[in-house]
Amino acid sequence: MSIRSQELLLTWSQECIELAEQVLKVLEKERQGLIAFDIEKITSSTIEKTALVNQLKEKRESLKRLSQVRFGKSVAEVESEFSEALIDKWRAQESKWRMSWMHLSKRAQSNQSLLKHSLKNVDLLLGNLKSLFGNPGVYNQSGKRQDLSTSGKVLEGRF
Repeated sequence: MSIRSQELLLTWSQECIELAEQVLKVLEKERQGLIAFDIEKITSSTIEKTALVNQLKEKRESLKRLSQVRFGKSVAEVESEFSEALIDKWRAQESKWRMSWMHLSKRAQSNQSLLKHSLKNVDLLLGNLKSLFGNPGVYNQSGKRQDLSTSGKVLEGRF
């Protein structure tokens, strides 16, 4: 493997790590918005997060293609192609990438759980407000809310 190819892999790997860290920062901002129910912050962080995730996806795919095309190996297997001078740097970057990815996925799952919980609370609040304003909910025997709206449903009439 040429030194140039090795350095290119290292550079792209470092860019992936930096993008993952940027996404993690945006997820923190998103979490603050979710906690404060700041719709503007949630919206802006979602847009920013989407752009960064797309960049990260493209960079990782480029890294995988480079590894496959130039060396005929996956990113995980390409380590054996590195020179002694660069192998420690590659191992450190791969370790840092795995840690960044793990933190990123945990934060994303945590934010998703918080969002689901918040939506559940908003739904309960809405139900309480409706009952306060004279639109009581209808529940079945098991305690689940019944949807009595007729829009979009076909009603059968017998004469």
